[in-house]
Amino acid sequence: MALAAAMSIATAEEKKTLGEKTSEVVGKTKEAAKDAGRAVAETTKKAAEAVKDAVTPDKDARKVEVRLIDGKIEMPKKLEPGKTAFVVTNAGTKKHNFGVEGQGIDKKFMTNVDPNETKTLHVDLKTGTYKVYCPVGEHEAHGMKLDLTVK
Repeated sequence: MALAAAMSIATAEEKKTLGEKTSEVVGKTKEAAKDAGRAVAETTKKAAEAVKDAVTPDKDARKVEVRLIDGKIEMPKKLEPGKTAFVVTNAGTKKHNFGVEGQGIDKKFMTNVDPNETKTLHVDLKTGTYKVYCPVGEHEAHGMKLDLTVK
């Protein structure tokens, strides 16, 4: 009897019309599209939060104002260790960036800072010496660098 039931189910499956099969495929495609749409929306939300974080200093971080000017970086050359939010403003006429290297840290903005734009770079500074520089083109070679001492 079980064999007969299985064969009748298999026969019923084979008797589906092309329209029924198409309808099933369309239904499955709609669900997959909804799932993909939800994933895109979630990724977009996370990206928007990352952009917001890039311009908003963390509440528990020490804020350090930085000005990028064509040919130099203006900021303190000595800081204390700890969570630091470098609030970087491009006061120059060209695109710049801001990088911090040293003590196992190598951070910079993912995208350049346009003139009159401000971004925030969070770094947990440890005691030691760091290189602060503009990694765009030859800007570092033309004076956009300084040594930062943390103690």
